[in-house]
Amino acid sequence: MTPTDDRAGNELLTEYQRAGGYARTIFEFPDKPVDANIINVLSAWLVELETRWPGEETSGREMVRLMIARTLGVKESRKSVAIPALISQFDHTKQLSERAQWAAGNALFDIPAGKEYFDDLAAIAADRGFGRRRGMVVTWLGKSRHPEAAAVALSVVDDESVEGNALEALAKMRVQGVREQIEPFLSADKARIRQLAKRILDHDQT
Repeated sequence: MTPTDDRAGNELLTEYQRAGGYARTIFEFPDKPVDANIINVLSAWLVELETRWPGEETSGREMVRLMIARTLGVKESRKSVAIPALISQFDHTKQLSERAQWAAGNALFDIPAGKEYFDDLAAIAADRGFGRRRGMVVTWLGKSRHPEAAAVALSVVDDESVEGNALEALAKMRVQGVREQIEPFLSADKARIRQLAKRILDHDQT
């Protein structure tokens, strides 16, 4: 831990506790209940982390990203500033690790984000530059109940980094008219991929 890590970490913990949080360390954040005040504090820190915790992405700052994402990935975060804060982590100008962005996507899936955020999340899902980092955002499409969700999932089903996520989303949506695109996955090496393809085709009546 650097002096900057210590200072910023102490400031974060102090603000969290002032908001009513019960955790004694940042590592305990995900294990404690949250309310609107705590969500607001943690979301603001996540959005402004590079400013409040200046310098290169240290292991300490990355750990905070992970802890905040895990803490925000709960139903209490629905209809809150947590969702745009988590979306802000998918920014190509930020030097974030794969696991930090994956954690943000996983939180968006767990909350889950509402379909009012479909445009933002669909853009992330379709952006191949994020690779497997956006896997859980692709899976979220199956929860979104948006009429264009199937089209977005189908557009990335040929991307090996998220093919399983895309198939899972499509299976959840019980899509129709996709037999030609999905049948090749019946002979995939991975059993999970074959199983998902079969589930999709079992519901496809075309």
